Amino acid sequence: MNFLELQVTLSFCTIFLLRMLGMFMILPVLSKYGMFLEGGNNFLIGLAIGIYGVSQVIFQIPFGILSDTFSRKKIIILGLLIFFIGNIISANIHSIWGLIIGRFLQGAGAISGVCMAFLSDLIREENRVKSIAFIGMSFAFSFLIAVITGPLIVQYFGFFSLFWVSAIFSLLCIIIVFFSLPCSENFIVKKNRSTLDYKVLKFIFNKVFIRSYIGIFFLHFLLMMNFMVIPNKLELSGFCLNNHWKLYLITILISFLSLFFFIAYCKLKYVLEHIIEICIIFLFFSGLVFIESKNNLLLMIIALQIFFIGFNFLEVFLPSHLNKQKLYNYKGSIMSIYSTSQFLGISFGGIFSGWLCSFLSVIEIFLFEIFMIAIWLMFSIFCKKNIFSLKK
Repeated sequence: MNFLELQVTLSFCTIFLLRMLGMFMILPVLSKYGMFLEGGNNFLIGLAIGIYGVSQVIFQIPFGILSDTFSRKKIIILGLLIFFIGNIISANIHSIWGLIIGRFLQGAGAISGVCMAFLSDLIREENRVKSIAFIGMSFAFSFLIAVITGPLIVQYFGFFSLFWVSAIFSLLCIIIVFFSLPCSENFIVKKNRSTLDYKVLKFIFNKVFIRSYIGIFFLHFLLMMNFMVIPNKLELSGFCLNNHWKLYLITILISFLSLFFFIAYCKLKYVLEHIIEICIIFLFFSGLVFIESKNNLLLMIIALQIFFIGFNFLEVFLPSHLNKQKLYNYKGSIMSIYSTSQFLGISFGGIFSGWLCSFLSVIEIFLFEIFMIAIWLMFSIFCKKNIFSLKK
């Protein structure tokens, strides 16, 4: 990488890290502390988790289209300002509905797809996978920091302090975007390129892209479902909530190191070609171990470790697979649809799991997860076979 590419990569890594902390810090604590909010119940807690994804779904594609027409840098700053307002509202309205409104506005700053498109503008193709891999690691690192600091911040400063911290982080992101990212006219796509007609829609929804859209949807759907049930299951296994961060720290670090060594040293062509399906099988196996664990803490830890290895690998390889394709002049739209699928998974996973927890047992929820993973695996294999047949 040259100096500009390194600067851009590190800037986006920092932006994604700080911004995603605002979403992730709430996950380990909301299923417990949400019950203490005025009007709190399982369904509304799930809605508070998932509503972030709902607003991302609504605004992600419009932001992407705007970024194909105007300066990506200005659109990113606009999204971060909306995210800041959402944090302020979440911190000041002390009820479950206030939290839901604030989380909706947090998600309305839907800039993930725009950021990935801007990254593709600035990074040469031969360095793009490395850059995306670093950003994927920043996601994993933000999750690691969040699950450690979230419970600690709540313990010492209160639940709503999470949103004040997130508001400060959003301001830091605006400063980074303003001073660290270039705004050259060379990186602004002309207006006539963003016209959406039948041929364009057919291109951005072809089998190759749909495979990635569906994959990121299922991945985050499963993440949200797991965080509605795993904290309670760990407590039933005798693991105190205040110590959960230690377990998350170890499992995520191991998965992070596994990813690093895989990217650095794996040269097996067959494994690289089928890495997405291999990771889905990891998630399927983790669901089986979760079911067999019952209240066995050791099996729970093994299942969690397998899940995070599969999750972190897919966070890196799904977008890198997408960026290997020729995106032409529709990077903003394609990456925004990808991010929309991601947050659609977050919204459905949060809301649906909150609803399921009202009447299903933990084992039944894990059985449902395994069923969803099986559908995902079959769909991915089917799309891949069709892609290969088209190439031939």
